[in-house]
Amino acid sequence: MENDTVVQFRSLCPVATGLDVFGDKWTLLILRDMLFLHKSTFNEFKAAPELMPSKMLSNRLKKLESLGYISRKKGEVNKKNVHYLLEEKGMETFPIMVEIALFTTDFYYDHLGDTYTEVVKTRMKNDKDNYINEMIESYKSFKESLVI
Repeated sequence: MENDTVVQFRSLCPVATGLDVFGDKWTLLILRDMLFLHKSTFNEFKAAPELMPSKMLSNRLKKLESLGYISRKKGEVNKKNVHYLLEEKGMETFPIMVEIALFTTDFYYDHLGDTYTEVVKTRMKNDKDNYINEMIESYKSFKESLVI
């Protein structure tokens, strides 16, 4: 990356280009928290168990916003609040996360135990398309109902 919000692509390869956007260890976790947990504020993202450093979180949010995956909305009710909301492009990353969860559960089940795998073993695996659609619709409902 040239600066915090500009992505330099290493090649024309679609896998390499995807990794230039999502290949760091934090970006998909922000999107995960937005889609799965409906988080929208900086402090909510900071509370994730992976303990992302504040500067890294700020950089990743700026990057995702500059690339059109999320938007940033200042609070109208509380002027100090800033909410980050998924845009259509951001919601399109959900199937990628589902595939990662399925792969990880297949090959690293012993590490995961039963913590996160029940929905993966059932809904994600056996009814993937409906699960993805329901989760995206759930996020859209959350986004519409959010009082900013």
